[in-house]
Amino acid sequence: MTRVSKVFQIRVDSAKRRKDDESHAGHIDGTQLAPHNRHMNQEHFDLLGGTAEDLAVWHRDHSPEQLDLKGADLSGRDLRGRNFTRALLDGANLSGANLDEAVFTEAKLRGTNLSGASMKKATLLRANCAGADLTGVDLRGATLYRCVLRDATITGANFKAAILFKVAWPQGVDVPARG
Repeated sequence: MTRVSKVFQIRVDSAKRRKDDESHAGHIDGTQLAPHNRHMNQEHFDLLGGTAEDLAVWHRDHSPEQLDLKGADLSGRDLRGRNFTRALLDGANLSGANLDEAVFTEAKLRGTNLSGASMKKATLLRANCAGADLTGVDLRGATLYRCVLRDATITGANFKAAILFKVAWPQGVDVPARG
């Protein structure tokens, strides 16, 4: 199958999925959406029910459009390996979610609840997490580059083996330099 055929097939599959989703409005992955998620862009929310590749194809086809998931309830979801580049996740609930190896380049996560999430080997490049709740987040092996954590709660967060460069830490947090 050629690359063009694959892309076409993915688009056809996506169109079929959207049509199926329209007939199940208010549902994703067979479960009822929380009432406050119903106002969201359904296409953007539905992308999270697909594979990491589906989301990557969407990014390629819609660049530089931003994935708008502000205020979404994604708690406990398996979102490992997803690409949230330039995504708007302000005020979203990602508590307990599996975000291992997810990419948050230039993502907006202001006031987002990430408590108890697994973010092992995640990448946060120029991500704005101001005011976010990172209580108990597992960031082992993650990369944080020019990430804003001002006013964030990081109590119990695990940064073991994380690569930290020019991170704007919450006031009063003293992160010792190791080298």
